[in-house]
Amino acid sequence: MNFALVGAYGAAIAFAILFPLLVAFFIWRRFRVAWRFFWYGALVFFVTQILIRIPLVQGAQFLLREPLQDSQTFLYFWLAVLALTAGIFEEGGRWLGYRFLIKKDFTWEKGLMYGAGHGGLESMLLVGGLMLLGLVNVIALSSTNFSQANLPPDQLVQIEMARQQIAALEWWMPLLGAYERFITIFFQIAMSILVLQVFVRGSLKWLWLAIALHAALDLGAVFLARVLAPVWVEAALTLTLPLSLFIIFYFRPPAARAASDSASHSPA
Repeated sequence: MNFALVGAYGAAIAFAILFPLLVAFFIWRRFRVAWRFFWYGALVFFVTQILIRIPLVQGAQFLLREPLQDSQTFLYFWLAVLALTAGIFEEGGRWLGYRFLIKKDFTWEKGLMYGAGHGGLESMLLVGGLMLLGLVNVIALSSTNFSQANLPPDQLVQIEMARQQIAALEWWMPLLGAYERFITIFFQIAMSILVLQVFVRGSLKWLWLAIALHAALDLGAVFLARVLAPVWVEAALTLTLPLSLFIIFYFRPPAARAASDSASHSPA
């Protein structure tokens, strides 16, 4: 068994689960925003993605499996549809959450916590959960003697191929997933701040901008993953971090800046 790989999986899973909570704790501590706004963001992600979009996507992919396999053009079209629907469902859901859960007193600080909850559940449930399944598979395939399990030959061949894939993995590969979560949580917060402007500034153009940015990021990541090694994909995604931070701090109101400065200079 590759214990370094197992350790990297464990560290990545811990980061995917704990980092969003640490970000939310920092926001609560610095701005005294109620934790319910974190859970509002988590609820929006759970409903729009887990309950609605992902089942719809899986059903559609099953129905379209033949053209997806036979046509490269259709596959690229489908990838564009996936990116667009991700933007529509997540940012549209974010707008609905502001409209029907938060309802009033739309502040920058609440937008931070709301975005941390949205990106936090994505990190904890989807990424952390999938990496946990990956870790279980690595341990099971590496430590079990399947030759004595009376399995059909074709299954033994598949198991051996899976073992070879695991053996070919660099031990640090799971850490790329943790790094991506570090980048993505700030993007999710930035999108929440952008959608917040619909209510602060009274224009839906901010929602359309958030949808477009979200779709562009998803589509770009998918296409880069098809032509670049994972390390270079994450390096390219790093370029979104300055954009995310710019959006977050550009819309920071003077009152929030003064409150933050006051908190940072107050005695602990």
